[in-house]
Amino acid sequence: QNQEFEEKPIRSETPVDGLTVFTDARRKSKRAAVAWYENDQWHQQLLSGHAGDSLQTLELRAVLWVFQHWFDTPVNVVSDSLYVVRTTQRLEQAMIKQIKNPVLHMLLM
Repeated sequence: QNQEFEEKPIRSETPVDGLTVFTDARRKSKRAAVAWYENDQWHQQLLSGHAGDSLQTLELRAVLWVFQHWFDTPVNVVSDSLYVVRTTQRLEQAMIKQIKNPVLHMLLM
């Protein structure tokens, strides 16, 4: 019996019909922020960093929070982090491998 899997894209190059969420992080404060406009008001979520977080892992932490919070909902993520944009662009074709950076390992696993 042959089985086929249909790939459902998880990322789009063009905006989707859904919420737009903005993410950012600050190295000095060791915090990341997520902001979105919903039901006629702005909402925000502040995320505290962990020991060993870099600016890039803080930015990634914010985007991962978005993916976890809106797991089954189309969402547009706006980030000023080239690192995060490139990382998320590669998620669909990503292979699991050993990650030496413990902070990055915890975020991606």
